[in-house]
Amino acid sequence: MIRTPLESTLRTQLVDSHLLSEPPARDTFMKLGQSTLMGTLGGLRPLVAVYLGLKAHNHFSYTEWDELDTTYGLITGLEPREEDHWVHWIWHIGINATANVQTSRNLTPRQRETEFNRYIQRAIQIGDDALKEHPRSADIRLQIAELYREKLKDPCEASRLYGEMIGLPDSLSYVERFHYYFMADCPGREKDAYEGLMRLYKESENNHLPTLIVKIKKLEVLLKIPIHQWIPDQDPDELIRRQRRSGEPLPGGIRLP
Repeated sequence: MIRTPLESTLRTQLVDSHLLSEPPARDTFMKLGQSTLMGTLGGLRPLVAVYLGLKAHNHFSYTEWDELDTTYGLITGLEPREEDHWVHWIWHIGINATANVQTSRNLTPRQRETEFNRYIQRAIQIGDDALKEHPRSADIRLQIAELYREKLKDPCEASRLYGEMIGLPDSLSYVERFHYYFMADCPGREKDAYEGLMRLYKESENNHLPTLIVKIKKLEVLLKIPIHQWIPDQDPDELIRRQRRSGEPLPGGIRLP
């Protein structure tokens, strides 16, 4: 900490005097291969990665998204087998950066759209690269699925990613349900979604959850399932609407405004 300001000033003076070459451009580091970083730093890689992690947090604090992108590129180059680095990288660029530009008052609507598309596509590319390093990672797929689910409103891709998580180590218990939930909203996949949801419904009463029932009820109508094959459960949304109109309390004595 003491040496850095002194050395920075000295380096600037040496460059100005043409006694030292200009430092490499920022994007040059992104082009360094993992083997180059590993060979150059050796056992110091984890320590440098920790330092860069602190630097990335500083970029996050000041909403310096491109700088953060570059820094995480170096971090994952130093420690490519560390899944959390990739997950955090996708999250920062795909969730935080996109949210920041969408709400920025310093950008025009057109600029907000352009920057949003730039960052969301960058996050998806990072996700693709992450899966090359961790092809059986449920956590990375979960983060990418969040982009398609919340940012791009693409139920087909969200369903695909949740489907890929089924059976993976450390995958969450709900991924199969979510696979069919989003499939139900994917044009052309409604019949497959209905069959999958019905299988879960018949498998266990623990699966008789409000969202699952709502999805099945909608598909029963959409697919023109014979009424005698409909599940007996009431549509939770319709129950709430009816109780709201009547003023009757919900179970537990809860009253809706």
